[in-house]
Amino acid sequence: MSYRSMLRAMGDAEFAHVYKCAQCSVYAWGDATHKHGSLLQNWICGKEVREDERYPDPDVLDRRHGYQFFYHSHRHATVEHGHLHLFYHATISGNRRYVREGKPWKRTAPSHLFAISLDSRGLPVGLFTVNHWVTNGHWLSTSTILATIKRFRFQIEGEHSVSAEWLTGFIGMYVPIIENLLHRRDTTLSNLAKAIGISQSLEDHQHEVLSVVKIDWMHDIQVLEKEWERRKMTCFG
Repeated sequence: MSYRSMLRAMGDAEFAHVYKCAQCSVYAWGDATHKHGSLLQNWICGKEVREDERYPDPDVLDRRHGYQFFYHSHRHATVEHGHLHLFYHATISGNRRYVREGKPWKRTAPSHLFAISLDSRGLPVGLFTVNHWVTNGHWLSTSTILATIKRFRFQIEGEHSVSAEWLTGFIGMYVPIIENLLHRRDTTLSNLAKAIGISQSLEDHQHEVLSVVKIDWMHDIQVLEKEWERRKMTCFG
């Protein structure tokens, strides 16, 4: 299903929320571009991007809400410059636990939610999920991840606050796409499990990426605007 079709299927209240999130992401992206040159530069800070190194270092962490991200590049792709990995600090059932500095992890772990591919301009061009062995942490179910995504809020102070604001709006805009991405992940994993079992599937190094969805963020913003105008005409025209 296309992004336009997903928007058409939404009720007015849900659509209004998605539209507001999209606006916030656009404003924050513009702010990041004005202050830093691009989203990428907000994380890289003028450094030369080296394969597999994380930017910024240490990772950006919202201790209150439990979300964490870092950016890196390790693929030789024509479109993707690198990707942002997003994590959530919680138990395996998704229960939030606060991050305490200097304390060992027990039931809580930074668990991977999904990743966002960006091009050299800092524009998002895709979403993908990775297998458990790539990042470890807990393997969270689709329902658990969706619950964390629907209440997603990355709020920090300092130099990375603008990219955190962009991320909050971006995720709110793409909840239906993320849900589709996660269901594709589960389908891939289910097919692998039929052959080698679920435990081995999660540690199968031949399968790093489990699902991918290409996006065109700027185009989807335009699709949202057109749907907004259509709904205004329907309600008030």
